[in-house]
Amino acid sequence: MVKLLKRLTLILFIFMSAAFVIFTVVEKVKTDTTIPTITIETDTIELSVKDKEELLLQGVTAYDEKDGDLSEKVRIESVSQFIEPGVCTVTYAVVDSDKHVVKKTRTLKYTDYTKPEFYMKRALVYGVDEALDIRSAVGARDCIDGDISERVAILTTDYIRNTAGVFTVSLQVSNSKGDTIYLDVTVHVEGNETMAPEIQLKKSLIYVKKGETPVFEDYLGDVTVNGVLMKPEDIQLLISTNYDPDNEGTYNVHYYISTEAGYEGHSILTVVVEE
Repeated sequence: MVKLLKRLTLILFIFMSAAFVIFTVVEKVKTDTTIPTITIETDTIELSVKDKEELLLQGVTAYDEKDGDLSEKVRIESVSQFIEPGVCTVTYAVVDSDKHVVKKTRTLKYTDYTKPEFYMKRALVYGVDEALDIRSAVGARDCIDGDISERVAILTTDYIRNTAGVFTVSLQVSNSKGDTIYLDVTVHVEGNETMAPEIQLKKSLIYVKKGETPVFEDYLGDVTVNGVLMKPEDIQLLISTNYDPDNEGTYNVHYYISTEAGYEGHSILTVVVEE
């Protein structure tokens, strides 16, 4: 009886071992051990900031020995922040039917990228009793993100409330790619005169290239006194500035307008000279 049990146990062991080997072999045959590959025609792709994201897939294909062509399943996993202005890294990914994931990167260069710029909604000249709200007066634009005024940060200011004088405000803004710019502007706080001319400028902040000199008279807009539009012949205009087109920096162009009654108005155009 014992010998019979031993034989049956041996037979059962041999059967189970054979079944396990057969199962393992079948599973190996059924399981895909191949890994898909992503092929990219060029290591760098050049696009406009206005181009659609789908164009990043140009020249990108994928293939798997089991699944065949997987090019339509390639996805843009991420686009990095800038590694230098206008240049970032694109990461592509593809998954085959057995959940094998493969990734590959290449460089994206924007051919027409320009860094963000500040703009002003009004000149930074205030009456001593006027509320100073720099956040409402200054905004920023970016060629990728559009208007990024909500990201403008005031880093420092020496402004003293309800005090006449010239104060400095340091500004910062960053776009979604991590490109950060800074600007120091001056704020003039002056005494209030009821009959002083109010000077409107067509722009309150401009950027110019080194060596250029704008025609500052062209930025003068309407001049009013108590809401009444003044005629050019009824006012006297004086423009004063330390503007130097040969040196980068931020300059103020002062517009002084006097009326026949002896009242004077003041406004400022901020000019940023860049390389």
